[in-house]
Amino acid sequence: MLAVLQTDTELLKQFELGDELAFEKLYRRHKRRLWGMARKMGYDIQQAEDILVEAMSAVALQARKGRIHGSFIGYALTAIHHRGLHVIERSNERKARGAVPLTLAVVSTGLNPEEAALRSTTRGEVAAALDELPGDMGTAVYLVDCQGLSYKEAAMALSCSETTVKRRLREGRRTLAEKLKHLAPTRRGKPVTG
Repeated sequence: MLAVLQTDTELLKQFELGDELAFEKLYRRHKRRLWGMARKMGYDIQQAEDILVEAMSAVALQARKGRIHGSFIGYALTAIHHRGLHVIERSNERKARGAVPLTLAVVSTGLNPEEAALRSTTRGEVAAALDELPGDMGTAVYLVDCQGLSYKEAAMALSCSETTVKRRLREGRRTLAEKLKHLAPTRRGKPVTG
């Protein structure tokens, strides 16, 4: 007798209803891609494992609440990326605190506090605008523009066609450009064009 291959959506629904093995099946089905993303985000194996465990815990929590709509793999890859950024940021902060003597920390040759605050604010605005994009559109922009996936890879992650990915990218980029137009460099009061 042949085993029936369940879709990711069916497995998510089963997990939401209490079937613990359904999430394990989802993870096993996509573990190579999930591990690959975590490995790209981490400096070493241990950090990659930390990223993967934290991200998959967050994904499981959202899946249990029925909050994953659309592609499981797209959602999970995005979660790994976001979690990876947090883990790397924490690690960098610890290393920076331990590596810079107090006397050097006072005399910095980097950005002044105002520039650092402006850069941080800008980064936050861009991240918030990306998060406000509708799910599949935001994920497409994130996977292609932030993660460097090809149209084909993004289409596989989102379980759609390359044409759909391109359409979502076009709409997402247009929406982001409109939301973030105040951040565009200006020349004598006019935006700089390519």
